[in-house]
Amino acid sequence: MAHILSLIPLVGIGIVVSLLVFLYFEKRAITAKRQHEHDGFVPKEGNLAESFARYETQNNVVAYMGGVFIFTLFFSYTGFFTQGLTLADVFLYIFLTAFLGSIIILVIKFKRSILVKVFATFLYGAPLITASAFGFIVSYLFYSLLS
Repeated sequence: MAHILSLIPLVGIGIVVSLLVFLYFEKRAITAKRQHEHDGFVPKEGNLAESFARYETQNNVVAYMGGVFIFTLFFSYTGFFTQGLTLADVFLYIFLTAFLGSIIILVIKFKRSILVKVFATFLYGAPLITASAFGFIVSYLFYSLLS
């Protein structure tokens, strides 16, 4: 029970930081879209690849993953491994951060189309889970080597 209680503030911090990083890169995507429209680039209707290029989705998702990875790397080393939390706690942190953050994204995108909601929650959750897992792995390796 003590482990669960110590996870509550860590999950809260993880959600806030990952959402702020996500919203920053979403703002960059919207700015890129406006710039492409200003330059006269209009994607063909239904062409997903051109829409991704218009929003610079790949660059923004990779940068978002990098931001979450760096945060998780430092956060896990200081907030998890020094408190003696277990692998189950790490998985619970990643799941709760992705799940609760996705719900918040859905609420933020409430009046948008279902497609926008699905893409936004997917582009939040999938990179978050991947980057957090790698961040914990690398942090654990550093912690193991330095201990």
